[in-house]
Amino acid sequence: MLKSLRSKPVAIALISFMTITTAALAAIKVAPKPTTDSVTIYSDIKKGEVILSRPDGTIALLRDCVKFPCQIDISALGRGEYGVMIRNGTDIQHLVGLYKE
Repeated sequence: MLKSLRSKPVAIALISFMTITTAALAAIKVAPKPTTDSVTIYSDIKKGEVILSRPDGTIALLRDCVKFPCQIDISALGRGEYGVMIRNGTDIQHLVGLYKE
């Protein structure tokens, strides 16, 4: 099995996947990290719907941002980790983590 993982097609596929994932993560930024009451979302896209999700996949917050950067009040959310996604149309464009203290 180790021999098959060293094959060139597998290595090229893994490198391509890691490059695409890294590019997607670099396109969205969250500040401050960690945060308490509000967070500012920065993105390369012009507008989109920001979705904060809990680790179990349920949606914690949904906010339509008509432009970025977009400031969001998260004071009502509980302490913990959240996934931050930006949906533009039917596609999820970006994903990054957020920790609320």
